[in-house]
Amino acid sequence: MGASPALALVALAACSRGGGAAKTISALGPARTVAWAVGTPGSDFVLELSLGVADAAEMLGWRFTRVLNAQPTPDAHVNAIRQAVTARADVVVTVDWYQAVVDEVAAGQKQGAHFAIVNSLNNPAAMAPLNVPYVGQDPRDSGRLVGQRIGETLAKRGVSTGSVLVGNPFPGSLNVEERIAGLGEGLAGTPGLKLVSFPDGSAQDAATSVGLYKAKIGRLGDVVAYVAASGEMSAVPLFKALGELEPAGQKPLVGGWVSSLKVLNLVKSGQMAFALDENLYLQGFMAVQLAWSMLERRMPAMTLDSGHNWVDSANVDAMIASYQRRKDAARAYGLA
Repeated sequence: MGASPALALVALAACSRGGGAAKTISALGPARTVAWAVGTPGSDFVLELSLGVADAAEMLGWRFTRVLNAQPTPDAHVNAIRQAVTARADVVVTVDWYQAVVDEVAAGQKQGAHFAIVNSLNNPAAMAPLNVPYVGQDPRDSGRLVGQRIGETLAKRGVSTGSVLVGNPFPGSLNVEERIAGLGEGLAGTPGLKLVSFPDGSAQDAATSVGLYKAKIGRLGDVVAYVAASGEMSAVPLFKALGELEPAGQKPLVGGWVSSLKVLNLVKSGQMAFALDENLYLQGFMAVQLAWSMLERRMPAMTLDSGHNWVDSANVDAMIASYQRRKDAARAYGLA
């Protein structure tokens, strides 16, 4: 009996660094180029996804390139996608943050490029006719999980009433709005808790965001927990504000999402009680695998939930070590 596809892929991955690439290409189809194209500053978010895409490309015998426009603007993001298409990448992995991404994907497909979306699918209805695979968490489900854990943790502390404050760095962005809506649903099991969301300004300016957090906390007066909805971006100004408001040594309940090593260190220090890991590496890796499945095995476009890992005091050291190993691997590719 022949090896299963999964075992075959493991074997191919093992030999890809040792000169077995020619056989890999003949077994899995022609050598192709995959580009990870994104418009955002270099960050752990970019690094984790980059490594996932690069590892999957090596496994398949494909060539990996990265197009990083280090500006957090729609134009920079769209231009990164356009550069990848112009460079004749066979597959372009990117993020659907803006409506303009849909138009760029449609234009790129007409030039022969194939696409896979990771992390955020903000225009699902418009993207659906383009038959593009997607890998990422369901934002509403992940928000619901964090909301439930906030409620359960507060209940163990004997707290059943008060406000749970969450800042929104990207008002109107579907993935963040859905995440926050899920938080509200997760908190519904504790009727005395009230979710309060506000535009925290952290995507524009961290210093201004600190002031916005302090003002909001002061006006509410009954905040019993906080959620950093956008990982490090929200967590940094939130904790600075709390440091200026809370008595020394007091650690309010804070939950959130892992988007960087900095968030993991906040959990390790006890400043954050827990965080939900987005599995960014897996998103990049599986996006390439889905694109390969469509190209070489004629599979339909699929949506794959990347799942989650809880991070808290019990496992944070192991998670940090795992994160560091991936950073070391990224350096070997010249990505760090």
